[in-house]
Amino acid sequence: MTSTVNGTALSSSNDLGASKVVFHGKPALGKNHQQSILSVLRIACADAMKQPDFSEKLQAIKRRFYDRDFDGIFLDPANLPVYTAQYVPRRALCYYEVFSTPELQSLLRERPQIYCLGAGSGSELVGISAASCIALDDSGEDTTQKPIILHSQDYTDWKPILDSLSSAIRYKWKLNDQHIEYKFSIGNLLDMPTEIKQHISSASLVTAMFVFNELFADKANAMEFVKTMVKFLRPGAFFLLVDSAGSFSSVKVGKKNYMSYMFFDSLGQFFEPVLSDNSRWFRHVPGLEYPLSIENMRYFIRLYRRK
Repeated sequence: MTSTVNGTALSSSNDLGASKVVFHGKPALGKNHQQSILSVLRIACADAMKQPDFSEKLQAIKRRFYDRDFDGIFLDPANLPVYTAQYVPRRALCYYEVFSTPELQSLLRERPQIYCLGAGSGSELVGISAASCIALDDSGEDTTQKPIILHSQDYTDWKPILDSLSSAIRYKWKLNDQHIEYKFSIGNLLDMPTEIKQHISSASLVTAMFVFNELFADKANAMEFVKTMVKFLRPGAFFLLVDSAGSFSSVKVGKKNYMSYMFFDSLGQFFEPVLSDNSRWFRHVPGLEYPLSIENMRYFIRLYRRK
């Protein structure tokens, strides 16, 4: 997926000379940070939203969501740009809010290696990149520090989408490879291959944002994921769990339903809670300009430190 600005193609190979321009930190986001995030998405998703059958594809995606046919959505490459245009904006805005908290800003200033599970559509990439503009505000063009590593993982090929988003980010906010480096890999969390375990063990921060519900509704899969995090997340590293605050994030064990964070809350011998809230509302500011509707969302958040 290639983006254009005023008729100029953006691609991951040129980024409009992003490495040659000056990074301005927080001011790069402008006066309205939420609108700046949406402007990045408008650039990256412009071609997708111009498709004559965009609405038809979007309705088909919504029907498959209703049927919980996730493979029917994500294994069809034609759906991915449409999905990103519709569903990424509100989550990217929400994730920016999450990573603007003092706890996560402190982590970003350390320029961590972040491994984002189920993050192919780009919500994490956009939201964390925007928050990094604030965290790195005083770094200027310091080339002596390592960059933030933002590694997105998913089970199907989102690379064209992520390349388009990263190109728009570098064009709009002037973040370059000295500030943040983007990576992407394909792997199925349900199979939990060795490669995923290795990435978890090497990360400073692992995120699972709106992933647990979709992938681990089955008790056995949920338990296997919890065991993997206990075994492979290294001491001192962090795990960020964010998902819907409603019943959709529950896992049935016997006759009872448990919110997904309860599995990790019960493992106090392994996970120390740093940030915890069972219900938060993300509400966007009024007057935002974007071709599609932006909804508010309620979520829970847990940030754990591995003991």
